[in-house]
Amino acid sequence: MVAPVPLHAGADPESTSWLGMDRWAFLGRPWALAFVALAVLAGVAVARWPMHVRRASIAGRVALDRAWVRAVLAAASVIPFWFTRNHQENLDGSLLQQKIAAGVAANGSFVTHDEMLELYLHSRLWEMLNPAWGWDVAHTYRVVSCLAGGVAVYLGLGLIRRFPATRWPFVVLGLFAGGWVLIFFGDVENYTLTNVVVLAYLAAALRFLDEKDARLWPVGVILGVGTLCHLEALVLAPSLLVLLVTAYRRGRRLDAVLAAGAGPVLLAAALWFFDHHGLPISNLTTHSQISAQGGHFGSFLSPPSPDYIWMQLQLLLLLAPAVALLPALLVGDSRPRGPYSLFLGVAAVGPILLVMLWRAQLGEYEDWNLYAIAAPPLGLFVFGALAMQKRVGRQAPWLVAALVLMASQSLAWVLEHHLLAR
Repeated sequence: MVAPVPLHAGADPESTSWLGMDRWAFLGRPWALAFVALAVLAGVAVARWPMHVRRASIAGRVALDRAWVRAVLAAASVIPFWFTRNHQENLDGSLLQQKIAAGVAANGSFVTHDEMLELYLHSRLWEMLNPAWGWDVAHTYRVVSCLAGGVAVYLGLGLIRRFPATRWPFVVLGLFAGGWVLIFFGDVENYTLTNVVVLAYLAAALRFLDEKDARLWPVGVILGVGTLCHLEALVLAPSLLVLLVTAYRRGRRLDAVLAAGAGPVLLAAALWFFDHHGLPISNLTTHSQISAQGGHFGSFLSPPSPDYIWMQLQLLLLLAPAVALLPALLVGDSRPRGPYSLFLGVAAVGPILLVMLWRAQLGEYEDWNLYAIAAPPLGLFVFGALAMQKRVGRQAPWLVAALVLMASQSLAWVLEHHLLAR
């Protein structure tokens, strides 16, 4: 994949094409070299002053244990999300404006079975804000996207309590270093709220694994809400089975039953509600992607093409660069162990299969947000496993360098979407 022609004349589109899937070329050779130098310096600094890094991590942990500190940082994060927001729209995002306007005029909202709750909330919000403030559909989406990014930051920072005090930065920074965060920079599509709910599901699941007195049924409810936002959240259902087995072994049989039934009950209630509000249940077998619009799976499954698979792998590397560190988990004593790794490993498999097996209808990079769901569980699995290792100190320098490189790719991609359309 050759990077797009850069915005300014001093940039070189071939400067980093040896990486395969990269976005540095948009910013040009000087920035690419600066990012590499910054990564090296960060790694050297961690190797040279490990005690300073440990003290800073512990101090950060103490500060972030306060909910108000996390809330302030989350609110502040909305500012860069908004001022570097995405000015590009794919075909689906462009068509949403017409569909929502027509749906609201006919039924008071616009809904499809693939993204019931997300479309319903967006269309109702536009119905309220358009007459009051004159916002169009795209502007409404962009505001919700950036605000949802603040919620995601709050949830991500809350994860620090699940990992050692000196190693939580690996996990949190590794989670947000991927290109999937572009969905929080004003994306006009129906995946933003889904990914926030997925992040909430993962956080609630880790809390359940940590605390023996924690209930599982709220975790099942959260996953059910995610499924209502977008049916693609069903790829996380196998991970709920891991939690159900854990609850059963703890003697929480009723809790396990409630957690298992929460999703189906919510889905059935939503289907009944929307069946009476302009969306017939029969559409589920004829117009929904989960049924391949009447069983036409050949049009929705990935073609058996090496080029297509290679492009999808590159997209996965951009969205979830943690995938590049998977081999590091197979070296020596690095193999993932414990309940976190089992749960997150299973949670990562379904979304990865979605990336590789479900066809990108708009093209690999136009449908990037469809596959963003793969990044949170994969990032938490890889960096969580690395953070729990006994000898992570020896790996810290190259892990920090890798994080800088990952974050720089994502930064360049965000700027590309922000600047090119302008």
